[in-house]
Amino acid sequence: MGTTAVRRQTLDPASENIDETLLAFERATLDPGQFNHRLHLALAWRYLQRDGFPEGAQKFRHDLRRYVAKVGAEGKYHETITWAYLVLLNEELCLRSPPGESFDAMIQRRPDLLDHRNGPIARCYSKAQLESPEARRVFMFPVIQERATS
Repeated sequence: MGTTAVRRQTLDPASENIDETLLAFERATLDPGQFNHRLHLALAWRYLQRDGFPEGAQKFRHDLRRYVAKVGAEGKYHETITWAYLVLLNEELCLRSPPGESFDAMIQRRPDLLDHRNGPIARCYSKAQLESPEARRVFMFPVIQERATS
């Protein structure tokens, strides 16, 4: 009695065609060990370039949820972080990127997007809010702290 194993493709967006990587992601054959934060962003960037906003964002979110379910990583999915990065990437694409700009070129301008500890998400959201079950499940705006007046 044999079992059918899912063949996972190992692709690096820096050395392979991003569209091949995108296809492996959409088919859920991308090796989960390769699916790091940089690749998350590179794929989201491609969806936004290809499909625009909000369609590309919605497709990416849908495919990401399907992918994490297929690879058994549903607990890692985070709705707030996903949407926050999609909005930040769309802002870069629409306001600062020349047409057809590669992800690598954009990230040279915005390396802070790769920084989980001190990047834009960490600066906008408190650790407590991001760790909440609600933020994992539903997109939440950052809680604005009341500022002392001078």
